[in-house]
Formats: sequence, C-alpha cells, structure tokens
Amino acid sequence: MPVHIEALLPTDPLDALAGLQSNASGLRRLDDTYNMIYLWCFLPPGGDVVQLLVHGFTYTNQYWSPPAEEFKNYSYAAFSCDRGIPSLAVDWLGVGLSSRPPNASDVQYPSVSAVMSQIARNLKSGPIISGIGPFKKVIGVGHSAGSGLLNFGAIIEGSHSPFDGLVLTSALIVEPGSLGPSSTSYSPARDVDPVRWATLDPAYVSNANRTAFYPRDKTAFSPRMIVFDNFTKDVGTVSMFAQIPTTSLPNQYAGPVVKIVGSEDQLFCNGDTCNNVTALTEAEQVLWPDARSFDVVVAEGSGHDLNLDFHAMALFNTFVAFVEKFAGL
Repeated sequence: MPVHIEALLPTDPLDALAGLQSNASGLRRLDDTYNMIYLWCFLPPGGDVVQLLVHGFTYTNQYWSPPAEEFKNYSYAAFSCDRGIPSLAVDWLGVGLSSRPPNASDVQYPSVSAVMSQIARNLKSGPIISGIGPFKKVIGVGHSAGSGLLNFGAIIEGSHSPFDGLVLTSALIVEPGSLGPSSTSYSPARDVDPVRWATLDPAYVSNANRTAFYPRDKTAFSPRMIVFDNFTKDVGTVSMFAQIPTTSLPNQYAGPVVKIVGSEDQLFCNGDTCNNVTALTEAEQVLWPDARSFDVVVAEGSGHDLNLDFHAMALFNTFVAFVEKFAGL
C-alpha cells in the first residue's frame, strides 16, 4: 500500500517530545511516499467497521497473528475476524517489510504516526483491496509503542482524528527514565543480528533479550513462544525509543478510549502501580479530558505482550467487546 505523508520532525532525533514543543527552527519537513506492508483479514460480507492494528517496538504485524500453526490461538486478527470484525495490521515505517528509510532519523513518532493516520483515512475514503471498503468507522488497536503512536496522533489531530475509538494496550503514562528492565537493553540492530541487519544505520536498534515482555512467572507462557519471539524480532529506532514520553502530554481527542495493561507487565506495573484500578484510571484520564468515555482495564496475570502468553484468548474477548462498543455494533 503506497502511503504519502507530510510531517514535521524535530531536527534533533533524540527530542523526547518529538518536536511538539519546538519552535519552527527546530523542525524539518518530511514529504515522501512509502510502501507499507500489511496483513489483511476479512470475511464476507463484512461490514462498515474495521480495526487498524498497530504493533509495538521491535515487533511487526506478526504480533497480531503469529504465522505458525502451533501459535494459531494467539492470533487476535483471526479471533476478531471470526467474529465479524475485519482488521488491517501494518508493519511500521522502517520495520518488517515496509519501506525502511536509509536514515533512521526519518523514523520518528511524527512520521510513523502520520502513516497510521493516513492509512485510517484511506480505509474510509476507498477500497484498500478491490471490492472491500470503504469503511465508515476505523478503530485503532495498539500495542505498547504502537499505542503510543495512536496516542501521538490523538495529540496532533485531536477532534479531527480519523479514528472512531482507541484500544491502547500495554501503554501507560511514561516519564523519562521511568520504564522497566528492558529500557536499557537496546543495541544497534547490526550488532544484534549482523546476518539480517549488517548494513543498517546504527540508529536502527533491536533487543536480544525478550523476557521482560512476559510475566515473571515462567509457567504463564510457552517457552516456545520466547524462541519464536526471538526468531521474528525486528527493529525500532533510537528516535522512537527516546520519544516514548510524548504519551505524557494531554490531547483533545473526542472519541472513546480504553487502556488495557497486564498486571504482570514488567515495564509498567512494577510495585503497586497497577493494583488500584480506580487510582490508575484517574491518573491516566487527566490526559484525555475530551474523550467521550475513558476506561482502564488491568488484566490479571498478563505480561507486557498481552497477545503472547496463556491469558491471550480470554483477553481477546475484552478487546473485541470494546471494539464493538466503540463502533456501536
């Protein structure tokens, strides 16, 4: 899918707020067209509602549908499609099989978020595949930094957002330096896997240890999933990681929002952070003053990668319930 964007990026790729508080001299314009790879799931006759699934940092669209028979019960794309809700899961700009700019500094929150918003508009304006679409409503479903991308779009576009509801998983307010154990474990991708990424700009990074994305209780997930996760891991950029704190800025998004986080999420739920759902909801809702509705759900026993442990199938029902509620189904 060719996607054209125009976005303002900070000239400093380590700008933690992605240029949102920079003056004009600190910004540069990116105007380009990229080829975006996606996984499409649609069962006729379909309907007027579609999900745009946005994976997290160092993942690809395979997070939403692991392409291995033994992991078929971990496919949210298939689960929701079987219930009549089509989905389009896209590899981020710079990730997987989508266009990868030679200069990693082109892959920042403003540019990647702009791609997702444009895809949402494309889904509403015409068929992505001949005979399918356009759709009246697009629900954004994000994971981790993918939720951050949808959040960033809400900050930029507010009430003009193309998304009719947001399901944001594995993402809470992030202050600089507050992330958990995986926050310092990223290395240049070309060092992590020289066979795959030897020629990449060193500002493309990856993670050699995925255990922080799962519950500490090793009986809560398949050890084979860790092997699969390591085998299919991908890249992110230094800019994207540095800009995660953009989620601590308020927005004027007017649609319904839910945040879903695992009680055993090692990045966000250390200590008693997620024990008091009422207090957590109050703290998170401050940044969404105009949202039509706002909820926080803490999934007991789940880790950061909600889709990849033994609790996934039960939690998929929660995802679908909110998508249906937001879409008015």
